[in-house]
Amino acid sequence: MEREFKNIKMIKWSKWTILLLAVIAVWYGKNLDTWGRNRIIQNDVISYYAYLPATFIFHDLSFSFAYNLPEDFEGTIWLQTAPNGKPYLKMTMGLAILWIPFFLLAHLYAGVSGIEALGYSWPYSLSIFIATIFYFIVGLHFLRKLLLRYFSEAVSAVTLLIIVMATNMLYYVISEPGMSHIYNFTLITTFLYYTIKWTENPKNNYIIILAVLAGIIVLIRPVNVFILIFPAFIGVSSLKEFLNRLSSNRKSILFAGVVALLIVIPQLIYWKIQTGHWIFNSYGEEGFFFSNPQIINGLFSYRKGWFVYTPVMFIAFLGVPLLYKKVPGTIFPIILFISLNIYVVFSWWCWWYGGSFGARPMIDMYGVMALPLAALINAIRQNKFVMMFSILLLIGFIWLNQFQMSQYRTSLLHWDSMTKEAYFGIFGKKQRPEGYNQMIQAPDYEKALKGENEYSKK
Repeated sequence: MEREFKNIKMIKWSKWTILLLAVIAVWYGKNLDTWGRNRIIQNDVISYYAYLPATFIFHDLSFSFAYNLPEDFEGTIWLQTAPNGKPYLKMTMGLAILWIPFFLLAHLYAGVSGIEALGYSWPYSLSIFIATIFYFIVGLHFLRKLLLRYFSEAVSAVTLLIIVMATNMLYYVISEPGMSHIYNFTLITTFLYYTIKWTENPKNNYIIILAVLAGIIVLIRPVNVFILIFPAFIGVSSLKEFLNRLSSNRKSILFAGVVALLIVIPQLIYWKIQTGHWIFNSYGEEGFFFSNPQIINGLFSYRKGWFVYTPVMFIAFLGVPLLYKKVPGTIFPIILFISLNIYVVFSWWCWWYGGSFGARPMIDMYGVMALPLAALINAIRQNKFVMMFSILLLIGFIWLNQFQMSQYRTSLLHWDSMTKEAYFGIFGKKQRPEGYNQMIQAPDYEKALKGENEYSKK
């Protein structure tokens, strides 16, 4: 009875951690007021979002309305031109689908309140922030469920705190909530959780959930198709077991493929109507250079290195070997997924991903990285000295992340032009040092488009 009572008390740690993180995000976001300043539907979000007003307000996905907008129109619509001369949106419609209920509520509110109801006034921006908070909490909820399968409440709570507060995840909840990364984090984490459930008990409802999640994940970011590694290899220890899994689940795999295709079909139809092709490269001349990946730069450069701006993730890698015993059946697919993701992400022509705080594409797999991080935390708590040192180190990582996040918002930490000299020139500072403009080094986007991606540390 006493043990059960202690377990009940401990359950509150991870739940209260999620509540705390949600409150922090809402409080932070309210103070920044990005929706009130119309700072949400910008940059890539413009193209993610435009499907919604085009569908529900202008009833015109051909976007002919975009050439006859009123002069006081508050928004921006970016259109590309297909080879057949028709306009199309660069981004796919996955995020727009996830935003539908929030958008419709914003549209209803704007209509009854007399606010401009063309899709780009502040209620619509606020709806995206609320949607991000919602999916952020959902992601943490499933990450908690995933962690608790293998770790204690205390370890799970600490891991949740670090994943948010010591990484660039929080920035993309509060400052740029319209970007895709929080949504990808939630979807991939949930997919991993239900994959493990399915491997233990291959019920049809798990297959449907996985298929729907896979369809939306690929629709938001096609290269995240690597998530299929998890149902293919989790719990598999040999080639024979892998082939047996394929054989014994062939009907389920076919069914899941059909369900996932149904999720993607609206995009294919849109491309067919606007471009004349069922499958279309909407990014044009932008692409990958798989023979020249910038992995070292992507991980360690001062411009945007993942381990430079999110050093806690370097520490998390130390926990990967511990997965063999602590999270059985997952070490191979997790290593494979992480390796392929790093390779593909940093093979993109713009490996620094334009203006961003840290290596933002890595946020997508923070749910996966939480497992080795938790395994490491679980191991170090066995030694009091190591645990105390680690606590100080993790507090330092949280401070560094929060401080640099504030530096980035004021452009002191430059969005794409950081160098080693600039990094240490502003380290721990809130004001620009003398000669700052000579410290930074702008990337050459034209050369990068051609695959000429030499990086000078200056």
